[in-house]
Amino acid sequence: MRKFIKIIAVLALTMCFLSGCGAKGSSALVNEYKTSMEKFFDGLKTVDADINKINPDDQDAINKLFEQFDTMDKAYASMAELTVPTEGVPETFAYIPELSKSASEYMTQANGYLHDSFAESSYNEHTLEAAMECYKRANKRVQFIITLLHGEYPKDESISFGK
Repeated sequence: MRKFIKIIAVLALTMCFLSGCGAKGSSALVNEYKTSMEKFFDGLKTVDADINKINPDDQDAINKLFEQFDTMDKAYASMAELTVPTEGVPETFAYIPELSKSASEYMTQANGYLHDSFAESSYNEHTLEAAMECYKRANKRVQFIITLLHGEYPKDESISFGK
C-alpha cells in the first residue's frame, strides 16, 4: 500500500511539473530574452559613453578605441547567440535571429577593419571607411531588431520582410 501511495505521489508531482511547462515556460523564456537584450542595449550605451570620453589627443586613444570595439564585438556575438523565443511573441520575432547574426558579423568585420586601419603605427583611410560602413550596417540591424521587438516591421526600402 505504501509503495502504491509513493508511486501515485511521484506521478502526481510529475504531472504538476509537466503541466507547468506550457505558457509559463514560454513566458519565462520571453522574459529571459528581453532581460538579455536590455543588458545588451545597456552595454552599448556604456560603450558609447566610454568612446565619447576618449580624448583624441591622448597618446593611448587608439588602444582605448580598440578596447571599446573589442567589447562591442563580444557583445554583438553574445547577442547573436541568444535563443529568440517563438511562442507568446509577435510574429516579427521570427526575423530577429537572422538579423542578430548579420549584425554580429558586421561588427566583427568593423572591428577587424578598425584594427587594420592602424596596423603597425600606420593609418589606412580606406580600411577605416570600411570599418565605419560595417559599423553602420551592424547598428542598422540593431535598430531593425528594436523595431521587431516592439512587434512592428521596420520601414526601410532596403529590406524586405515576408509580410
